Amino acid sequence: MSLSDVCTKASSVFAQKDLEELEGEYPVYGASGYIKSINQYHQEKEYIAVVKDGAGIGRTMILPAKSSIIGTMQYLLPKENILPRYLYYAVKNMHLEKYYTGATIPHIYFKDYKNEEFNLDSVDIQKQVVDVLGKCESVIESRKNELQLLDNLIKARLNKIAARWP
Repeated sequence: MSLSDVCTKASSVFAQKDLEELEGEYPVYGASGYIKSINQYHQEKEYIAVVKDGAGIGRTMILPAKSSIIGTMQYLLPKENILPRYLYYAVKNMHLEKYYTGATIPHIYFKDYKNEEFNLDSVDIQKQVVDVLGKCESVIESRKNELQLLDNLIKARLNKIAARWP
């Protein structure tokens, strides 16, 4: 199955500078994550966002319903045959950055990666895969947090020891 069989692309009309005067309850996201909330949204349902311009091209996020992205990103809207989170995991592991063009500001285009192949399982299997991968991500995140806490502890101990030396 190819990516174009399971999703459609859409573009954002928002530039980050256009958001300055807007306020509201609907989140807008950029390459680094949440930017701010405004009074409108572009996507009614959960979707995938891919960084298409600049630093971080190919980075993939799954974003909530009733939200939007800025123009340096692209919407990938799941069709009925795929769960949004399954599409997220598939796209995330395609490493879309390999499709970049441009020397000064890198870009990727849907037309270049839309034929990327992957396995499309039945919706029941998709649910199982999403559940397992979600649990794996949760464990990974917990371990990262533990490592950060241990790193902080080591630094604190070293600072305490260093303070004792003349």
